[in-house]
Amino acid sequence: MKNTMLAAILTATAALTAPMATAADYPSKPVDLVIGFPPGGPTDILGRVIAENLSKELGQSVVVVNQGGAGGVVGSNAVAKAKPDGYTLLVAVQSALTRAKALGIDVPYEPVTDFEYIRKVAEQRNLLVVNPETPAKTVEELIAYAKEHPGELNTGGTFGASSHIASSLFDMSNGTEMTFINYSGGGPALIDLLSGVIQVAFFTESQVAEHVRSGSLRALAVASEKHSATFPDLPTVSEAGGAELEISPWFGIAAPAGTPEDTLEVIGDALDRMNSNEGYLDQLVTIGAVPVEGSTPETLSAEVAEEIPFWADWAAKVDFKKQ
Repeated sequence: MKNTMLAAILTATAALTAPMATAADYPSKPVDLVIGFPPGGPTDILGRVIAENLSKELGQSVVVVNQGGAGGVVGSNAVAKAKPDGYTLLVAVQSALTRAKALGIDVPYEPVTDFEYIRKVAEQRNLLVVNPETPAKTVEELIAYAKEHPGELNTGGTFGASSHIASSLFDMSNGTEMTFINYSGGGPALIDLLSGVIQVAFFTESQVAEHVRSGSLRALAVASEKHSATFPDLPTVSEAGGAELEISPWFGIAAPAGTPEDTLEVIGDALDRMNSNEGYLDQLVTIGAVPVEGSTPETLSAEVAEEIPFWADWAAKVDFKKQ
């Protein structure tokens, strides 16, 4: 009896004095970074750069997991439903978190409350590019040709993503009518642009820089108010004769709601260190991305909450319908 009681006391004492799992133990195993698009698109390209550098800062492998579908909604839903322990993170994008509902996409999560937003990490410039066989060599020529041949030019991208929004805004503001073709991600759309199935697209620099340099695609303008650091001589759409167009998609890192605060702080601190690392910053320049400084969980959460009604209002005003 005494032995049994002594064993129970020792067990209870051990439990009380055993070290508890803390942020100091995180991460003790590989971390999954979910990208809601197939390989080869702009989110995937940037996401892999983030994974590589975040892995160095965390001292643990960060594994890219591509879960494409519905403009990032499928991957975002997987993270929203994942165990909130810091081992499943999301490359957060506007198409899935602030625009999807406004554009009529069935969203099985609540963007504001189902995620812990950690940092906005980068923005990318979109380039207006065409297949070299397309007659237009300037934005003015593209507008003129599209007006003379309504519906004949195909443009493509992912519904709800910047590729889609940009082409829609371009048509609306310039009086043109191109036919939008929806793809599961930027990779498949790029293949069809290179082969001529679609003739016009708005893709991020990371996706098309190599093809522009090689001549397999022709860049007409940058869809931003600012010039591209990668292609500094490229005019903006408005400078090239079109209506002003600003499409600079942002990318952030989020976790499932309920992830412990100390774990989120570890991730946030690692992202801050990453964002001041010259090697990482050089990689961003190479893929045409711009780092975001000073982002916090509070600022990113507020931006997500503010963008949702903005896009809903915009979609209602333009009677935006899913294609």
